[in-house]
Amino acid sequence: MQELEIDWPFWIERIRPKFDKVIIARGWAYFNEGVVRDIQVEGTSIIKARVDGTKRYKVTLDLKSFTKSGCTCPYGYYCKHMAAVLFEVAKQAGYDPEEFRFGKMKMAQVDQKIPQKSKSTTRLPEPTDSCEMWLTYFHKQYGNAKIYNAFSLEEVCLRAWRELNKLADTWEPTIRGVYDIQVALYVIQLCDTMAGSKAITYDFYQNTNYYVKRVLKHAHEQLEAILHVLDVNKAFKQYGGHMKDLSAYLADICENGSGLYLYDWLDLYKLLWSQLFQDKDMLEAEMARLRQVLADTRASQQAHQVATLGSIHLDISRSEDENAWERAENGMFEIEPDYWFDYLNGFVFESQWDRLLTWLRWLKPKMAWNERVYADEFLHYWRLAAEQRDVEKEQRDVMISLLPASYDHYAKFLLSKGEYQEWADLCLLLDLPTVHIDAAQLKLVEKANVRYLLPIYHHAIEAFIQGKNRPDYIQAIKLLKKLAAAYKKLKLTPRFEAYLEQIVKQYARYRAFTEELRKGNLIP
Repeated sequence: MQELEIDWPFWIERIRPKFDKVIIARGWAYFNEGVVRDIQVEGTSIIKARVDGTKRYKVTLDLKSFTKSGCTCPYGYYCKHMAAVLFEVAKQAGYDPEEFRFGKMKMAQVDQKIPQKSKSTTRLPEPTDSCEMWLTYFHKQYGNAKIYNAFSLEEVCLRAWRELNKLADTWEPTIRGVYDIQVALYVIQLCDTMAGSKAITYDFYQNTNYYVKRVLKHAHEQLEAILHVLDVNKAFKQYGGHMKDLSAYLADICENGSGLYLYDWLDLYKLLWSQLFQDKDMLEAEMARLRQVLADTRASQQAHQVATLGSIHLDISRSEDENAWERAENGMFEIEPDYWFDYLNGFVFESQWDRLLTWLRWLKPKMAWNERVYADEFLHYWRLAAEQRDVEKEQRDVMISLLPASYDHYAKFLLSKGEYQEWADLCLLLDLPTVHIDAAQLKLVEKANVRYLLPIYHHAIEAFIQGKNRPDYIQAIKLLKKLAAAYKKLKLTPRFEAYLEQIVKQYARYRAFTEELRKGNLIP
């Protein structure tokens, strides 16, 4: 587009108003999908392009006489395809498409009425460049990016990832992988920087945080995909300097990024220091750096947290678990139990059962104040460990110590061992109504020996009657019928009849209950 002349204020003031808001929104979506193809410039004002929408359409734009512009789609003048081409042309010419989208220029540009020519071409990244040179280009392209609402945060970040990533399509796979990691980390930092401008607004708490999480999730998935195919040994051998730069960039994100996403930054740290930065010398250098941060009284609280958790991660990666525990217990902040579950997953994946058990034993005291939140997952790991090692008694003691949060696990455990009486005692101990007991468990116990259910039914019937309302009375009648069937199965019907006579007399003043007894044909 060297010959194309763009009068950007004219675009904003005269061309943009020709498109209504709906068309602009649809054109913006097309632009972000990258469906504008084969842009050609004729002279200084004619643009021709192809847009691959639901069908393939040809767009012709006349910047000097815009009314002569058109598209081959059925919509006619000023359609979404024309808008998409304008967005793409603006971007390639070095202008901010967001300004055209919202019809508003930055204040520094409003008074410039002199037609501007396209900006000079910026040098593109090369595979022989350093990470710093790549970042210089990235900053030139997106360092001044602005967001006007929460939704545009994700749009800008994903567009940056696509456009920067495609620049390396022809590169050799190893350096391409290193470059892609740098792009992903840059987009993460870009997202954090742009979100920071919204951090004190109502919009942030309601919307921006959601889109930040989406961007971070996408970036994490991209990093995992890159690491899956990257030849790490080759990358270190040929691009050791780049690896050091990436680790420094990662450290900066973790220590200086928004504290709202501290554990997201740590997830990145763990991912890259587990699967990418595996060089022994780099590991020693990182440990030294972390020790220096921890010893620095001027370092921020977040930097200390990152250094502590980073050191713990490196300890675990070297199987120095006792060092990790000591750091966790001597740290200046509390680490929630679920933080360790990713590591437990790793032990399971690698079949390190003895190591898993030692960690579960270390974590047990820390569950006391958190059992309601984390009991299910914690006991899941105990079950896996018990399947591989003879720790049944210890597993049972852990479940008992975590009651009532561990009820589901302990109930299933007791039934798997055929301990029906203990199961029934557990239900009574926790004062569980029958509606809160798994129906499949009730059937299993009934099939084994219905006698174990008698006290549960008696207790539930009395509880429903004490509810003193008709819905509860109806539930009591249903249970009375089940109780009658149970006694009959045990050939103890006279006992049920004596019990029924006793409650009829005891609750004779409960008129509605008596009515339900008659409806249920339990009394004449």
